[in-house]
Amino acid sequence: MEGGPLLSDWWVEDSKRFVPYLNISAMLDEKPDQGMLSQYGLGGYPSFIFLDTDGVLLYGKEPYWRPDSKLSLELGLGEVESIFKLRKRVAEFPEDLVARAHLTLIEGLLNPARANIIAMDEAAKVDGVPADLVGEWRASRATIRFLAVFDPYRTAYKQGSEDREEKRTKAMTICYQMVKDGDGLPEDNEGFRPFWVLAFDGAIEAGDEKIAMACLEEYKDAYGIQDRYLKKMKEKCEKLVERMEKGVI
Repeated sequence: MEGGPLLSDWWVEDSKRFVPYLNISAMLDEKPDQGMLSQYGLGGYPSFIFLDTDGVLLYGKEPYWRPDSKLSLELGLGEVESIFKLRKRVAEFPEDLVARAHLTLIEGLLNPARANIIAMDEAAKVDGVPADLVGEWRASRATIRFLAVFDPYRTAYKQGSEDREEKRTKAMTICYQMVKDGDGLPEDNEGFRPFWVLAFDGAIEAGDEKIAMACLEEYKDAYGIQDRYLKKMKEKCEKLVERMEKGVI
């Protein structure tokens, strides 16, 4: 970093509170940890993040963070250390419902793919949990519910896993149910396209013409009538109607 803060006295002192790891060779194929940028959704160099021992990203991705001053580093450390204090509190006093609910929401927001939606809904109802955290959960609920099924499918697809179709079917079912529940993703969400495609296919699979058409319209409004996938969606809808008229469904 500019000005050499990594050599500053304040950095050396504060680094005793965590285990520093510096990867300066992420573009060299023969070096370790080449997948870190994509794994944690980082945009480029330099990127700075805090991870726990399980590799869960605790701080640094959003908002973009540069620990190039004592104040900035203290901000990041304060956020991370508060999580570890909560974990310790819950481990020592499992009957502390507020601490457990607080931790459930924080960890679910940090790691959507592992989030327990039901547990987070219950945690949001506990008196004493910070209101801003509950608000963040409610604003993020649909996205987290989607990522909990989409990320495993996306990973399986990229790796060519044998269970990728099984995971896709599960993602279709959940996305379809989300639309039925009124939890569709907005157009400015980066998961918008895959969500509505999966929800549409889930509706087709369930024989639900109404939801299928709603998904199609949402998709068309966003991408226009010339979109390459829209024609396939219309064909699937037509075939669904034909099956319904023949009493197949």
